[in-house]
Amino acid sequence: MKTKNLRPISLNQIGSFYNFPNWRYLIYLDPARANLEYCRRKPADGSQSLRRYMPMHEEIANNASVAFSFTTFLSNTISKLDMEQKDLFFKLFNKKLKLSGEKKMFTPSYKEKEEDVKVWSAKFIDLVLDKPLKKFLYHVTHIKYDADYDFAVKYYKSEAHQRNFCVIGYCIFAGVPDHVIAHRYRLYPRQVRAMHELFFDFTNTPTEVVARAAYFTQLSDNKIISDVDRRYYKIIGSLGELGLKADADPSSLTYDEKERLNLYLADSMIDNVTSLYFSIEDKKDALAYNTVINNLASFMIKKEEIKYFQAKVRNLDASTERIVNIRTDYDTGLQEDDEAAIKLISDMALLNNVLPAYKSIQELQ
Repeated sequence: MKTKNLRPISLNQIGSFYNFPNWRYLIYLDPARANLEYCRRKPADGSQSLRRYMPMHEEIANNASVAFSFTTFLSNTISKLDMEQKDLFFKLFNKKLKLSGEKKMFTPSYKEKEEDVKVWSAKFIDLVLDKPLKKFLYHVTHIKYDADYDFAVKYYKSEAHQRNFCVIGYCIFAGVPDHVIAHRYRLYPRQVRAMHELFFDFTNTPTEVVARAAYFTQLSDNKIISDVDRRYYKIIGSLGELGLKADADPSSLTYDEKERLNLYLADSMIDNVTSLYFSIEDKKDALAYNTVINNLASFMIKKEEIKYFQAKVRNLDASTERIVNIRTDYDTGLQEDDEAAIKLISDMALLNNVLPAYKSIQELQ
């Protein structure tokens, strides 16, 4: 394979396309989205390139059962035959296949004006500098099989694992390491890493709050994620993995985690009121908004009262601790010599000294 005059394919990951977490998988489906349409080719007639797309293991290939269909011309001709003629036709057809040693195989036929069938060209795959993308393209073109990418794609397409697949994506966005996710779902770390690289690469996700909210909304609009996913990613962006734990089992949260969750829920109320403000269209909506504003004011007052009582509780706890510990842990900040001097003075003050004698008035005269 000659690649001397070809330039390496370096993907400059700047632009809206690379913001998609599954951009590697999208490049495989449609290289034109990354300006790589020239990397595909139309197989030449008689090149037998279909063999590369058959199962790689010889034992599986020999026993493979592939659907069969006739061309449009033959299908129209067969439809005009009666039952007896059709039965005779298929007997002769099957006998011809058996004598020639050929097997039935589905090969789609395309008209001249229809879109040409194109596949990735192997000479361009070798020039791709992104290693995960290169390995995946080698796998899907059946040049070099990769069990981990094969598992990731099947897991992605499996309806039985759809929810687990989504939650794995949430954990990856929350920053949970791949090996920890693998342990939770009884997978191999390399399988989770393959899903990470193909479908959940959040490297280019915006970190600024407004941009990140717009980013996930755009993914939802483009059907990359569902609206439910968008809400999960929003709470994970604010609370991290705590957002997932709160949804799965709130009772397992620690006191600090519950406090953090309560603060988030309180702030989310303001977010909902803001959304309601932008949705006002008539007088009825305005009256409903005013009612919500009054409720929000009451809520803010209660929130300040809670802070006040929490401060009082902290003061009572501190006072109780001082009474219980009666200066056992009190640090005076004095040096050893100072403490020795104070002790000596105290000891001397406690001695039974002789009472002083005073002269009477007659004695003074």
